[in-house]
Amino acid sequence: MMPLRLNVQSTAWELNKLYLLLSSEENQELSQWKDSERMLVDSDGLAFIYVLENNEGFIHISIGSSHWEDAKKAWLERASVVIQNEKGDELELAAFSNEMEFLTENIQGNANYGQQMEDEVNKIFGTEEKAK
Repeated sequence: MMPLRLNVQSTAWELNKLYLLLSSEENQELSQWKDSERMLVDSDGLAFIYVLENNEGFIHISIGSSHWEDAKKAWLERASVVIQNEKGDELELAAFSNEMEFLTENIQGNANYGQQMEDEVNKIFGTEEKAK
C-alpha cells in the first residue's frame, strides 16, 4: 500500500513552536498517528518528508521548499515542531531538528540528491559554507 502523503499548506509560529498546518483533504485523526522519528528527501518534489505511521501504514508529511525558511529557523532554535489539522489537533515531530541537521549536512556536495535539490538546500540552509 502506498503511503498517505499530506502536504504542509502553511506554517505559523507561536512562542517557540512551529506549526505545520495540514489541509483537511481527509478527516485525519492525529491521535491515531505515531512519530517514526525519521525524515526522507523527495529530490524531484523539492521536499523533506517527515514519516509518521498508523495502523494502516505510513503517512508522509511533505514539507515543500516554500516552508524551508521556517524549517531552518525551527532547527536552529531547536523549537518544537508540530503538525496541526484544521480541527486543531496536534502531533509533535520529536526528531525534526536532528533529522534536519543530518539531511541538510548530507545533501551538501552529494550528487545523489540531484543538482536542483542540492542548490535549493544550499540557498536556504547555507550548508555550502560548512564544506569549505
